[in-house]
Amino acid sequence: MKITLAQLRAFVAVSREGSFTRAAELLDTSQPSVTTAIKQLEAEVGFKLFDRSTKVLSLTKASKDFLPGIERILEDLDATLADFQATADGTQGSVAVAVLPSVATAVLPNTIKSFSAAFPNTRISLRDDNSSGVCERVSTGEVDLGVAGRTNHNPNLQFDPLLRDPFGAVVHKAHSLARESGPLTWKELSGYPFISFASDTGLRPILDTLTDVPQNIKSPWIEVSNIGTVLSLLKTNLGIAALPQMTVAQIDNDIVFRTLLDPPLFRELGLITRKGRSLSPAAQRFVEHMKETLRPDWAR
Repeated sequence: MKITLAQLRAFVAVSREGSFTRAAELLDTSQPSVTTAIKQLEAEVGFKLFDRSTKVLSLTKASKDFLPGIERILEDLDATLADFQATADGTQGSVAVAVLPSVATAVLPNTIKSFSAAFPNTRISLRDDNSSGVCERVSTGEVDLGVAGRTNHNPNLQFDPLLRDPFGAVVHKAHSLARESGPLTWKELSGYPFISFASDTGLRPILDTLTDVPQNIKSPWIEVSNIGTVLSLLKTNLGIAALPQMTVAQIDNDIVFRTLLDPPLFRELGLITRKGRSLSPAAQRFVEHMKETLRPDWAR
């Protein structure tokens, strides 16, 4: 049996309108096309669908039983196609994102605000993790995309730069280095207890690229594994640290950030996706809104 969708739509339209002419108008086609579709459908099912007279067009007994099931099929199909189109347009669906905590704090609130306003029917799932964790979640397919530092150890991942986040000296507001607000050089940090990161973190390899820096930076007083711990220590004025600006952009006034120069140092953050895999329309829309969020001067 070779029944087409056009034949079924013609059958339902004629049944509802009681007229081949009005059914053709409803379907935006010609009356002969509707007539042909009905004749072809009758030939396939093996019985008449309509009793015709000069004044009345009515369903046959067999087609009356046939109609409700066909209407349900078409309604379900139309609903499914509408969902499919919404997903293709990026107006519906879901996006799973893994990000660094600093990105979650500094970038995502505005990104989610603009994205949700534009696509209120799209669900968002967020995971915050360190750079290695973000990469792992993307690699396994747990999330659609990630935002983290550059990674070269996983050949299955693609890194597309989004921004360069400048390092600065971060100190308690009562610290002597907080008396001014301009940039500092690395040599001006000499002699102060320095809080840094363990070797298995994403920031320590960046700091280790520096060569001509004071000994207290090369051999830090305290090493920790996450930025939250560093900030907690800084808030008690236990020492100083060098951190990317995004990590301190949203914290309270107990902490002062002064850009470091000579040389300037940056953490490069980017979009992490699986190589050879296209983003879904919803995920691509999310990326576009995130890039728009990154327009402030500190994120260029």
